[in-house]
Amino acid sequence: MKLNWINKLGNWNPQLLRELKERLKPRKILLAIAISLLGQFVVFMSFQTQLPNPATPGIFDKYCTRSLFDNLYKRCLSDEYWQSWWRDIFVGLSLIGIVILLVAGTYMLINDLATEERRATFNLTRLSPQSEASIFIGKLLGVPILIYLFTVLALPLHLSSGLAAKIPLSLILSLYAVVAVASVFYYSAAMLFGLVGSRLGSFQAWLGSGAVFIFLMLTRGISTTSYFNSTTWLKLLNPFCVIPNLSTTSFFEGFATGLERFKWFNFLLSDSLVTLVGFVVLNYGILTWFVWQSLRRCFRDQSATMLSKQQSYLLTVCFTVLIIGCGNYAPPANRSPYALPLWENLWAISTLSLLLFLYLIAAITPHRQALQDWARYRHNRVSCSKKLGHTSLVKDLIWGEKSPALVAIAINLIITITPLALFTLLWSAKIEENKTEAFLCLALAASSIMIYASVAQLLLFVRTQQRTLWTVGAVGAVIFLRSLFSGVLGLYLFNPFGLLMYFAFPYFPLGGTKQVLLATIVLLAQVIVLVLLNLQLTRQLRRAGDSTSKVLFTPSQ
Repeated sequence: MKLNWINKLGNWNPQLLRELKERLKPRKILLAIAISLLGQFVVFMSFQTQLPNPATPGIFDKYCTRSLFDNLYKRCLSDEYWQSWWRDIFVGLSLIGIVILLVAGTYMLINDLATEERRATFNLTRLSPQSEASIFIGKLLGVPILIYLFTVLALPLHLSSGLAAKIPLSLILSLYAVVAVASVFYYSAAMLFGLVGSRLGSFQAWLGSGAVFIFLMLTRGISTTSYFNSTTWLKLLNPFCVIPNLSTTSFFEGFATGLERFKWFNFLLSDSLVTLVGFVVLNYGILTWFVWQSLRRCFRDQSATMLSKQQSYLLTVCFTVLIIGCGNYAPPANRSPYALPLWENLWAISTLSLLLFLYLIAAITPHRQALQDWARYRHNRVSCSKKLGHTSLVKDLIWGEKSPALVAIAINLIITITPLALFTLLWSAKIEENKTEAFLCLALAASSIMIYASVAQLLLFVRTQQRTLWTVGAVGAVIFLRSLFSGVLGLYLFNPFGLLMYFAFPYFPLGGTKQVLLATIVLLAQVIVLVLLNLQLTRQLRRAGDSTSKVLFTPSQ
């Protein structure tokens, strides 16, 4: 019977069977069980010690309330404080479980793939007749199997504490569904990072899992229930947001940490559990689909870009629609007195767009060999007419797999900036919200992103083994220096949103004719720098095409 089960599993997914055989050793299984049970016991006893002690009543026991008639004594409400106590246990287990599941699972997957890439053992897997989906599903299910065992053993206490806290079963099951879908997304992204970042060595797994942990902590309290903006979209990617009764526990009492009153294009989604959970799952599903496209492309061909140019256009459209829908459309009476609606929306959308374009630059920019092949291919097509050649060149730059990515980045910028420009044009701005300044800021942001893309494309064309690391460092330095230069000119002095906005979109609100003039000069300077960078790239591509053609067509002596 056991042999038949193993044979069926091996026939369905050989990669999964391989991972399970490697990890499901008796000692590892017993260790996972012991850690899970011991951890639950520690959590339960830590909450047990917080219960009020009748022998030594405290003044600030959080599970009791003061009597209305006597300030010296306290009275505990039996039913209410027990419910509150179980609710805290439920939320505590939820927080710990999500962090362990996502952070530890991400670490294990990145470390596994990076180790196989460094040892070149994954090349044997590439030669197997299995499909890419079968291999990565086997990795996703098999590598974190001990984490799954750890989590499953904690479900009885978690579920019983939720029911004892009078939390509806539907809310608990919706949390499980979101955590499961979130795990698929984060694990898929971890496998992609393990494939493309193996040169980082042993630091890679710590970097990836650390980034997940920091993201979970930062996005936990992005917005309040008073109003939302487009950065709230990041909160949808944090499973903490769907933990039931999170804001009513003693951990976050009085602080809105969930998605209460969440709206998308001014449609209130939080009124319906099905609608809200469905929208969260939809976001995870869209992003996971793009990650799996990248996994398929990078699995067979290590030199391929993570996304094709067509896929980058589709990703930008989906991303733009999702984040603009989360914009702040509340009337001024319900807004923060420190937030100007137009600038706040532009800041939030531009910050997220910067993150998108940094990913796109990494995802669709070809490396040296691909550019050399493309330059030689373009140079040798001399039989076509001039008009046809020009049309073919434009088509290659828009759709070609090996052509430079700058035209594709520009098209993605147009996709993103067009709705922002329309949003700015149609906004019924107050006197203090100058639309001209807003358009100038959009132009500055677009030219900055094109400079980042040009620098990345130039450095990925250099003849060195560490060009990826050089490119990451150079683009980061350019972002910092550009922001520092803007600060020296005083283009951020009226910025009310802090350091994050300063680095993402440091030009607004400009606040005066002098600063508008300075911003215009900066824009012209950035355009000149952009032209010079692209002239240098064109010169290098032409030289590469000429040199390779001479080698091919020069007769041997």
